[in-house]
Amino acid sequence: MSTLLEVLVTADSNNSLWTTCVWDHHTGTSLMTYKGGGTAETRTVSFIGNDYIAAVERIKPVLHVWPLNSQQTVQGMRFILPGKAGALAISKDGAYILAGIDEKIYLWQTFSGSLLTIISRHYQKIVLLKFTPDGKYFVSAAEDGMVMVWSLVTVAAHPEVELVTQTTAGQHDPVYIFSDHSLPVSDMCISKTGMHGRLATVSSDRTCKIYDLTSGEMLLNIIFDVPLSAIVMDVLELNVFIGSTEGKIYQFSLTNPPRNRDFLVNTEANCPTFNGHTKAVTCLSVSLDGETLMSGSNDEQVILWHIHSKQIVRTIKHKGPITNAFFTVNYPAIFKQNFTPSLVLHSLDRTLENDNEEVAELEILVNKKISFWPDSVQNGFDASQPSNELENEFKLKELNLKEELQKLKTINANLYAFSINKALSSVTESNANVTNSNKKKRKMKN
Repeated sequence: MSTLLEVLVTADSNNSLWTTCVWDHHTGTSLMTYKGGGTAETRTVSFIGNDYIAAVERIKPVLHVWPLNSQQTVQGMRFILPGKAGALAISKDGAYILAGIDEKIYLWQTFSGSLLTIISRHYQKIVLLKFTPDGKYFVSAAEDGMVMVWSLVTVAAHPEVELVTQTTAGQHDPVYIFSDHSLPVSDMCISKTGMHGRLATVSSDRTCKIYDLTSGEMLLNIIFDVPLSAIVMDVLELNVFIGSTEGKIYQFSLTNPPRNRDFLVNTEANCPTFNGHTKAVTCLSVSLDGETLMSGSNDEQVILWHIHSKQIVRTIKHKGPITNAFFTVNYPAIFKQNFTPSLVLHSLDRTLENDNEEVAELEILVNKKISFWPDSVQNGFDASQPSNELENEFKLKELNLKEELQKLKTINANLYAFSINKALSSVTESNANVTNSNKKKRKMKN
């Protein structure tokens, strides 16, 4: 199974069997289940680097973390949040964790557990948080209909750490503020090129808006006749797939945009539609090869579609409404029995007040080999050899080095003697020339 290129990750609101599960979508086989985390909050299942998988519990202020090769959560460590989180995002390298708690955004450093800042710019509960693929920016969306783009460097930096307190933190300005939706934002999708690409959002106000992140302008406002609940772009970002609360999935092509910025879609006429769900679509994802569309719904089904024919390839039934479902690259650690994570985890701070006392310097130990110095084998010996052989080799090398050193000393002494003799002979010749010239002058006078 480790030869798979990608896998499917799902979670539903019924936690009787597991909190989240990894599937082989080609066969519908369950590869790994993660238990003991209760019901995962909608769109909060995330990977921490290549070592862990995490999810926020829906009814408790707890972040559950599992090693990828274990069904049980991390032992001896609990990740308590300052409040019940409605959104979660983790950077691709696992270095930073974002959580949306009510109308505030909390940012932690994973390795130290330090709470870097608390952002308070939204007016209502935050429902979505996503990092750009490069991890340099993140996007937040809330029930107030606002979408904000943030720079991670600007937000995480403390200009004067000793003056940052719980009351003064979070006074950051976003890169962009989009307030075009009139109702809560239900889902969003970011281009693979990050800030050089597009941002697509859908809302209960029946609109899908596409923004250019380079300029911060809205490129297109697509208006439907039903509330929208999910969105995803295909691999080449030529089409968007939009899920509705009625269970239908609409395909809209971006290769032939309308003449006007506002466009009213006639879903009954010329809009390709995927019909299969009976309740609201909650999750959408496209496979790496661009051939398969995955949709999760409140009707307790995950359906895999062949995009070009719009036919159902496979249906994976669950025990409750789908809360999380997405395609991801396969992680080899899932199938390893003896696996040592390379990332260091730490309990999460719940306040910023400890910034007032002192700034602690932490030495983070990472199980990662850095090829800066040459290996022992490259230095001329192998550490796996017996100690006697190593001692003999060292002695032999020491003798060789002494012989080379003696040769260099001899050469140096010869060069020094040669240079001295050369200098003396040149001085003697010059003196002799002066003496001869003086004799010639005397003869001329006589």
